[in-house]
Amino acid sequence: MIKNIVFDIGNVLVAFKPGEYVKSFGFEKSVEDKVLEAIFKSRHWPELDRGVLTEEEAVELFIKEAEELDLEIRNVMKSWKDMLIPIPDTIEILRELKNKGYKVYVLSNYHEKAFEKISIENDFLSLLDGEIVSCRLKYIKPEREIYEYLLSNYCLKPEETLFIDDVIENIEGAEVHGIKTVLFQGSAELRKYLYENNIL
Repeated sequence: MIKNIVFDIGNVLVAFKPGEYVKSFGFEKSVEDKVLEAIFKSRHWPELDRGVLTEEEAVELFIKEAEELDLEIRNVMKSWKDMLIPIPDTIEILRELKNKGYKVYVLSNYHEKAFEKISIENDFLSLLDGEIVSCRLKYIKPEREIYEYLLSNYCLKPEETLFIDDVIENIEGAEVHGIKTVLFQGSAELRKYLYENNIL
């Protein structure tokens, strides 16, 4: 029986759509693609999630590998956290689950400053029974250590725990540990799954 619900944050509880965000700057298409590649698809971006790079250090590394985009990279990175907008329908599901007596947690790859921002701006985090954020642990999903820490730190039994994430690799990483999972494909689909499995 499921007793614990674990949510990812990015694109589950809070929007993270870098493609749309970079497009909003009005760059030429070729520049837009290069900026997206230089920042959000960079090998350094996951290291921000891991908490081993500061944002300032990351910006310099992005620019070092794409010097012709110096100004564009700095402008995008100056305000990138503006795209972190809460997803009301999923947050409402989290509230309903909490009200029904489930323990609710988050397990997310997140930068330190980004998590600080959403913590200040979103009251749903006060509902949580616990939070595992990659930058604090120096591990990122789907590395096994982050799931092991979730289970051991909160004394969760994997067979009683449901993990919701929008990335298949992260889902697979949880399943290795016996955690029940559902791939997030929108709030309506999640609600349908929870009803069909007698969780809501």
